[in-house]
Amino acid sequence: MLDFDITTLGADTGARTTQIRHGDRLADVIENAAAMLGVDKSMFCRNAIAKEAQRVMERSARHTLNAEDAAAFQAALDTPPPPTPRALSGKALYRDRVVHAD
Repeated sequence: MLDFDITTLGADTGARTTQIRHGDRLADVIENAAAMLGVDKSMFCRNAIAKEAQRVMERSARHTLNAEDAAAFQAALDTPPPPTPRALSGKALYRDRVVHAD
């Protein structure tokens, strides 16, 4: 078979159904592709949907910065914001409570 890997999602033949409407040209494409791979239309469609859904989720899980955004992000990392009053107060409380060994 060509590039057809039966994923665990695509192989799942559970009881749930999803109906789609399509034209004759898409029906011909699906039937021909399924026949070329030696699988039935349902198996072909399940696998195609599973692959595309995984691709979309993987692509959405990452964010790629363009050059301008990457430079702004790097500048923000290189120049941290000044400490807040609450952070300074916490620092003072810490120094009052913790005895240093030096």
